Formats: sequence, C-alpha cells, structure tokens
Amino acid sequence: MHPYFNFFGREIPAFGLMMIVGAAVALLAVYFNCRLKKIDATDSMLTAIMAALGGAFGVVALKPIIKIPEVIMNWERFSKVPLGDFLAWFFGEMVFYGGLLGGAAAAFIFCRGFKMSFLKTADILIPAVPLGHAFGRIGCLLGGCCYGVEVSASHPFAIVYPERTDGLEAVTAPIGIPVLAVPVIEAGGNIIIAVIIMLFGLKLAKTGQCLALYGLLYGVQRFVLEFFRGDLHRGVYNGISTSQIISIGIVAISAMIFILPYLPYFKNKHKTVDKLI
Repeated sequence: MHPYFNFFGREIPAFGLMMIVGAAVALLAVYFNCRLKKIDATDSMLTAIMAALGGAFGVVALKPIIKIPEVIMNWERFSKVPLGDFLAWFFGEMVFYGGLLGGAAAAFIFCRGFKMSFLKTADILIPAVPLGHAFGRIGCLLGGCCYGVEVSASHPFAIVYPERTDGLEAVTAPIGIPVLAVPVIEAGGNIIIAVIIMLFGLKLAKTGQCLALYGLLYGVQRFVLEFFRGDLHRGVYNGISTSQIISIGIVAISAMIFILPYLPYFKNKHKTVDKLI
C-alpha cells in the first residue's frame, strides 16, 4: 500500500493520480486508434472528453443510488448520525460500473446531439476504457481498496498491507493479513481485453461489435473476480454482489448487440445496426 505520493512536500493521493494518468492514457489510445483506422480524430476525442465527464459523475453517483433503500429502511438510525459523517459515508465510495454507465450515457447524448453514429464512435473509443481502467486499478492497489480474499502468504498474488493512520483504516485492506491482489489481476486482464478489441477491430468487427466484445469480456471477468473480492462495501445479496448483477445485464445486452449484424434484417445493405441504436 502506498496511498500517497510526496511531490515537493505535498501529499498527492495515489488513487487520484493514477486516475488522471489513466484518463490521459485513454485519450492517447483514442487518438492512436483513430490514426490506425485513418480517420479524423476530432469527433472521437470530443466524444471521449464528454464520456470522461459523464463517467466522473457516474462513478460517484451509483453508490448513493444503491444506498437509498438502506437509508430509507434505517432512517431512525441514520438520522442520529452527524451530517458530515453521513455525507462522507453516502458519497464516499466510487464504483467503476457507475462511471462506465455514466460515460456511455454522456457519449450517447453527445453523439445524438451532433448526428454522429453512437456505435461507430463507441467502437473507436472502447479500447481506451480497459486501458485507462487498468491504471485506475493500480490506484486501487496503492490505496488499499478493492482488495481480495485472504490467501496464504506463499500465494503468487498475495499482498500484505502495512498499517495506515490517515483515518481510512476502516474501509481499506486489513493490516498484516495476506490478501489476493485482485486489482493487479484485473489490471492485467483489462490490458489483455484492450489488445483483443484492438486486434478484432482491425479486420473482423462489424458496427457495434467492438463495444459489445468489451461488454462480454469485461462483464465475464468482473463477474468471476467478484467471487475473490474480500471487501464487503460493494453490496452483496445472497452471495451475489451489485457488480455481478450489473455484469449479467451488460453481458446479456452485449451479446444481443454482437449478434445483431448477423440477423436477416440487417443483410440488406440499406439497413445498418447503428441506425437502430
């Protein structure tokens, strides 16, 4: 765990810094993908920036939405909590799926507003998402969040977090206990997903399939990795987490988008998938 970097006497949160690095890498990936496909990068870069803004909102908005039923059902207990502490708890967690959904919504609205094909634009942008996310997960590793289940010290992906005294001990990894380095595994998986999508998009992909392929690959990866998470702050219902429920929905929608170009309706060259979405 290395939650802060010291720059010229100032402590910078490692997670926030890695998020900024990830966003920069993602924008570079969008530009590189445009050059690779020999298309103008202006529209794609603008859409990526709008998606990033939507993602920044979504990443902090999803968790409070999930918490609303808990607050309603336990209002008597929550009403006695100091307002500052309540707000810190209510808005204090970030969820990647919230950022993904928020970014997708912002990109969709932007594309529709400027008469751009959402699916074609998303196909160009989507390899950047797992690349940027990989850096975000390294930020999780450094910050001590999203940690895995307890494992033996000899496990090849075991990590032991040292003591911290910045007031966040209650929501970060347990001290002195070997846990699975899930953020490292997910970061590696995200990079592999990005490479697969880039290669698939060069020759084989039809409209919308790069976006759908990401949904399929990441949805499955996230569903599996959730079983190896040790943190209980992400919501678990009968053994299934909130992220696993969302993963199931994303995989189902992605599968439908992936097979759409092969349906008889779209065999007619005047009927394209991007006109449907």
